[in-house]
Amino acid sequence: MKYQCEACERLVPVESFRVEDGVLTVTCRACGARTLAQSSPAPALSNEVPREGGGGRGGSEGVAVAVPTPESFASAPPVPSRVSVTALRVVRSDAPSAEAPALDGDPFQAPPGHCPKCVAPKREEDGACAQCGLVYANFLPDEHLPSGVLATEWRALLQTWDDDEAHDRLVTLAVGRGELAMAGRLYRLRLARAPGDVKALRGRDEVVRRVTSVVPLASDGPSPELARKVKSMVMGAVLLVALMLVVLLFQLLRGSF
Repeated sequence: MKYQCEACERLVPVESFRVEDGVLTVTCRACGARTLAQSSPAPALSNEVPREGGGGRGGSEGVAVAVPTPESFASAPPVPSRVSVTALRVVRSDAPSAEAPALDGDPFQAPPGHCPKCVAPKREEDGACAQCGLVYANFLPDEHLPSGVLATEWRALLQTWDDDEAHDRLVTLAVGRGELAMAGRLYRLRLARAPGDVKALRGRDEVVRRVTSVVPLASDGPSPELARKVKSMVMGAVLLVALMLVVLLFQLLRGSF
């Protein structure tokens, strides 16, 4: 029989041992360390594995191999009879979106906590808007109302808020009537009451796109570049006429002498 010494971790044969009070004491012949082992209540099972090549004195030595007992499997968790399945709820991406909730208040006036002109957030202690410079005490609501036609179209749009074509028609109407800035203000008012409204964000972005893409059809006056060109041409013509007069005068003076 062989065992593994706990001190030198060598596999050494059992040569000298003694039992005291039920404790087995084995002495390692390589390092001299003693290993203590208590007897287990269940009888230990071991298999004798013959040593290759044979041992001395015609005997065969073996290595103790622990064999697991059936009790060691008693604490293993039971295997479930079936795999648990989680029910999945299918959500269709093409499901119709819910209608926009009706919002209280005047749709043409800024809600509390916002500038009545540019609809930017404001603080109660401020007397003027930090974004547009409006003095709140001087604000006149009638000066920032849309025309009757645009107001009617906006009220109709609120009833069909999810219709993208209705939003496009409103923006086109605002462009034709020169009220594109007012249309942008109406969308900002909507966002002040319903932050994150997808349709309001889309309408506001469309207004910004229309503003940046509009080409002016008429101009108040000539462009600075054209004015510089005309000025240069006039000065060149004046210098040319003056040069011709100087040459003519010089020839007349030569003929007189």
